[in-house]
Amino acid sequence: MKNKDFAVIGFIAVLGALLGYLWLAPAGQPAAPQAGFTDIQGKNFTLEQLRGKPVIVNFWATECPGCVNEIPLLVDMYKKHSAQNLVIIGVAMGYDPESQVREMVRRKNMNYPIVLDSQDDLVKAFNIKVTPTTVFIGKDGKIYKRKLGEMSHTELETTIQSLIL
Repeated sequence: MKNKDFAVIGFIAVLGALLGYLWLAPAGQPAAPQAGFTDIQGKNFTLEQLRGKPVIVNFWATECPGCVNEIPLLVDMYKKHSAQNLVIIGVAMGYDPESQVREMVRRKNMNYPIVLDSQDDLVKAFNIKVTPTTVFIGKDGKIYKRKLGEMSHTELETTIQSLIL
């Protein structure tokens, strides 16, 4: 009789723990912030306008070696996947002088929109602490992945493939 009682109590405890986990677990991916952008060409756009497209928001700085190393990868991925509606947005940190950002864009042939976050509005909205940080946003407008630090070609390509599908 004691073994049966012990089994019932054990089952109830496991079931309770499972239900508690499911109740407290976060529901899906968080929505991306309602952010607006103005690129260095003066074009305004919002993430809401980009809904339905996979979006990569890459926070970078001109003096950040990992950031500079990622630029050719992002340029190549934009060339390769822009026909599949992939959007890449480069957000230059507010402490970078505009002239320095523009020179980097020219020197590295950055072919995707570049935004100057001079007031740190986007840094705050996306809760960015380090560069490089890359935020991958799905077609549904939800954050699919956040990557802190430099990305490899394989990691970037694999994540893009997941977003495009």
